[in-house]
Amino acid sequence: MVSLGAALVLGLSWVSTARAQAPDTSYARFEVGGTSDVTNERFYEDTFDDTTFTGRHFASSPEYRSAGVAAVDAAGALPRGARFKLRQEATAGDRLLRSYSRLELRADPRENTRLSLVPELDMRRDRSFGDDRREVRFRPEARVRLLTTEHASDWDLLVGGDWFRTSGSSELVTLDHNAGRAWLRWARSPLESPWETELGYGADARAFPDSTNRDHVEQHGALTLRRLLPRGGTAMLDAQLDRRTAIHSTPSTRDHFWSGRVDGTAFVPFHETLTAELWLSLDGYGYDRADTSVYFDYTEVTAHPTFHWTLAHDWGVRAGPRFEWLFAPDVPAERYRQVSAMLEAERLHLGNWWSISPAAGWRQYDHSASTLSLAEPDLHSSYLFVEAEMFADLGLPGRARMRLSGSARYENHEDPSQNASSLYFSIDLRRGF
Repeated sequence: MVSLGAALVLGLSWVSTARAQAPDTSYARFEVGGTSDVTNERFYEDTFDDTTFTGRHFASSPEYRSAGVAAVDAAGALPRGARFKLRQEATAGDRLLRSYSRLELRADPRENTRLSLVPELDMRRDRSFGDDRREVRFRPEARVRLLTTEHASDWDLLVGGDWFRTSGSSELVTLDHNAGRAWLRWARSPLESPWETELGYGADARAFPDSTNRDHVEQHGALTLRRLLPRGGTAMLDAQLDRRTAIHSTPSTRDHFWSGRVDGTAFVPFHETLTAELWLSLDGYGYDRADTSVYFDYTEVTAHPTFHWTLAHDWGVRAGPRFEWLFAPDVPAERYRQVSAMLEAERLHLGNWWSISPAAGWRQYDHSASTLSLAEPDLHSSYLFVEAEMFADLGLPGRARMRLSGSARYENHEDPSQNASSLYFSIDLRRGF
């Protein structure tokens, strides 16, 4: 698998290099390097001596992975004004073998018409955490975009597919599938109006060769509204409603549901260095025949008001509370309220990017395990949490770049047996040519 990716890298990079000699915007860029990451989770688990319960002990599951990576990005001109872009990346390591290819073909046959074709091929073998899983995914996508003469509105038609196959000694959950999808979008943004509008309708059809009772069709309706506010502010509403129905008669309700999501944002500048922001979201599922164990109705609501300060030396700081509620009418044990304080510091300077995001808060379940009988040990327990995420993309001497990412989380539960922590850290070092 990786040898195929390496062959594509060498062959296509040779073609791209030849094109790069032409007096246009063609180029070929290479990356060679390595990546390493560590993941660890700590939790309590039951232990036994033969069939005798010996108590609960703190356990951990550290996983270390290292790999070499090679990649090429290329672009060039094709006949009749068309262009191509290529991304080919190969990874070979002690746990992961992967080849990823993405080719974008674009043409503008007329001033108001744009055509594009984007096939993606992703092949991997992953042996992380003691598993052995092989995947092959091919995702082609074709798009036609039509602009009006005044460029105030446009139509966008997308047609695509998804062919996915998986195998391996530990693969028991993810099913092979064949899928097709289509989307039609209309957008309007007249220059004289503060409003921008976008409407869309799409459908996905998925077939599962090994489990035909999972075959289903999913329809989507989407609406986006944007408006300019006084003093340079903006507001946006983005909503999508989905309906999934099974093609064949099946007793399970898992593929018979409505789902939807609404996101709202507002930005109001107070000063050239200070902006008030509001982030709202609503997400939920409603099943045709809901149960109280797995496929239950729920609605999740979040509100995140913040202030964003622009500081010296290209630093930006965003801070504010975050409120979250989960409503599950028929499952009281799943309902919770959460409040947290969040801080994000970010710097984009001379091609380098730093981002650090700590947070801390409390999640309160309506029915906490600490207040109920031990006969129901699987119920959630209210807890205090502390977490942090960081990312850095840094340029180094000698055309090298280093990317760092990491996250850590600790949960202190009312029921101490549910205490848990997790850690992830990754470093990626590459040299460009």
